[in-house]
Amino acid sequence: MGHLDEYNRRPSSDTTMRREVPVTTQVAVTFGGFFPQFGAAFFTFGMIFWWFFGAQADVTSWYRFSGDLVHVQGTTVSCTDTGMSVGGSDNERGTPVYRTVYGYEIEGGAYHESECYGTGLSFSPGQAVPVEYVAGDPTTSRIEGSRKKPWSAWVLFVAVFPIVGLSLLVLGVRSNLTKLKIMKFGKATRGRLVSKEPTNTRINNRTVYKFTFEYEDESGNTHQVSDKTHITGLLEDEETERLFYNPNSPDEGLLVDVLPGKPRVDEHGNIGAATGAAAFARVLLPLGGTAAHMAVGVLFYSS
Repeated sequence: MGHLDEYNRRPSSDTTMRREVPVTTQVAVTFGGFFPQFGAAFFTFGMIFWWFFGAQADVTSWYRFSGDLVHVQGTTVSCTDTGMSVGGSDNERGTPVYRTVYGYEIEGGAYHESECYGTGLSFSPGQAVPVEYVAGDPTTSRIEGSRKKPWSAWVLFVAVFPIVGLSLLVLGVRSNLTKLKIMKFGKATRGRLVSKEPTNTRINNRTVYKFTFEYEDESGNTHQVSDKTHITGLLEDEETERLFYNPNSPDEGLLVDVLPGKPRVDEHGNIGAATGAAAFARVLLPLGGTAAHMAVGVLFYSS
């Protein structure tokens, strides 16, 4: 590739100093783009299922009741339908999950009350029930065949959803922080499209393409930078496209028109401020959703 224009060969003093990036733009870039937003949405909605299922799963009974147990006769105090059920369909409710409060006497004649849960285990008040408690810890007990939480441990699979969402969010933010660093310290130039390849990914029923641009650094060496987008017009509207590259590692670059957060960049590489509304919109799900679920967690586990 020949010289694109004199812009590519500006003196180093033009671009070696740190480039100012307004705070609102930093926020928009850090949390903008597909992966941070999709990951945040997946995490936020996945956590709803976690609080309803995973956080109320019995994951400790398998070892708490694995040792020596003492079997005694107990009496139910109350038995209520939790509103939860296992199985069923849209037209028919599954087997109800019941919460039972029961009392029993431990060694020495002391009376103790506790609660347990069971699928289809319904008792009448005052009904005699078989109770088992841990030898040496008589307050750890359950009615035989019941569990200590509303759900069995198998519902923990719902943790996959917030874990995947959080992973996508973290990976997306890390990638955006690298791009933000190049925006601050990188050199501005222009590149020419040399390749456009379709990928197997579709967004909003539109094929995602991989665009590869070629550019020259200040020493005249040729490098390439690639990015993917389903909005192809962003990278096909000019003969050459603006980009930033890392002067210490020129193969690391990014294309301005597909930057997350859509920052405004002029021909000299100066970066404008994103509006407060744009920054807020991109931070709402990642930070707002996470903060909301942290608050729910504090209330849930402290109650």
